[in-house]
Formats: sequence, C-alpha cells, structure tokens
Amino acid sequence: MTRSVINTHMNNLNQSEFNPNNLPPDASWLTDDDPQFDTDYARQDHGGMITPHNGIADKLLQNDHLYNAMKGDWTRSDWNSSRNIMITTGREDGKFYIKREQHNVEAVRRRCAAYRKASEQGIHDPMAPIGEDGRLTYKWMDLPEVLAIRIGDDYFGGMPWSTIKRDRTLKAQFYRVVEREYNDFVCHPGGRLPIPVDVPYPTKRGQVRFFKGI
Repeated sequence: MTRSVINTHMNNLNQSEFNPNNLPPDASWLTDDDPQFDTDYARQDHGGMITPHNGIADKLLQNDHLYNAMKGDWTRSDWNSSRNIMITTGREDGKFYIKREQHNVEAVRRRCAAYRKASEQGIHDPMAPIGEDGRLTYKWMDLPEVLAIRIGDDYFGGMPWSTIKRDRTLKAQFYRVVEREYNDFVCHPGGRLPIPVDVPYPTKRGQVRFFKGI
C-alpha cells in the first residue's frame, strides 16, 4: 500500500467513524446552548467526588466493608503542600474523622486588617481587579482555607469554593456569609463587599460537618 493510499484510507476512517457528519476539520461540536455544570457532582451531602480538600479518608466513611475491616483506633497527621495546615485523619471510638488546623489564621487576619486600613486611606493595590469603569478596585477577601471549607460544609452541602464561585448566585451567597460571619477577612474598604446581585442569605443546614477546621 502506497503512502497516498494509506492517507486516503485514514481520511475515510476519520470521516466515517470519528466524524460521522463529515464536518469540516475546524467545525465546532458545541451547540448554541451554554455548557452546564452540575454542582451536585461536588456536593458532599450527595456523595460528591474526591476533591483536594476531602481526599480518600472521606470515601472510607462511605464504605461499610472497609470501615468494619479497619479495627482499632489510629491517627495520622501531615502538613498540606503549603505547610500551613496540619491535616489529621484517624479513627476514634469506631468513627473516622478528619481534622484541619490552619496555623497562619491570625497572620491572615492581621494582613487583611492592614490591607483594609490602606484601602480606606485610598491606597490602591496594583494587583487588584479592574472595575467596570476601568479603574482599580480592591481585593474582596483573604479567607483562610479551613474557613472556606467550613462555609461550604455549613451552607452549601460540602461544596468547595472552587465549585461555588462558578455559580453567580452561590458565589454571592458565599460572599454574604463571609461579610457577616467572618468580617475580619474582608479586605474591601469598610468591611462591606460590593456584591452585584441581591440574593437571600443561605440557610445553615445544621447537618454533620464533613470536615473540621479551627
């Protein structure tokens, strides 16, 4: 079989099996509809998925056979990749647990207070986002990771911030919680966030927390 015959055969294969509609090579397979993201996929109260902040230990809680096979109490601790959060997993009195202790929370609080004071004095942050008017604004918040996890657990079924911020309404609700309950970590002048949409305050679920932080 010559090179030209091989190329012809491969082109026909691509068109018939991998391109059944014989679309041109630069054609888009997307429709006119916007892609949808199912947030339930990341909700821990729906089973969720293994994410960077829950890991394998959370899945052990959902496996009865493995749970029963791991007899006795045990514990394991290690630092996260940034070495500012001590993560402890273990089993005590027959129950698995995950504990997260962030050791730089007070440093973040002081950093945020200094940023807010500077912003209230009119000192701009060159790394801040650009507003709709084309002028520099201010950073909105500087929230410790364990507090972001806690808010996700208490109000959003265990969804991580990385998922919440993809949805305009959920993101605005998250900001409202930070503004009311964790105002020390709001960097914007006056401790008030310019939330662009009016959303109801989320309902605290009162369920068992998926993770423990500070």
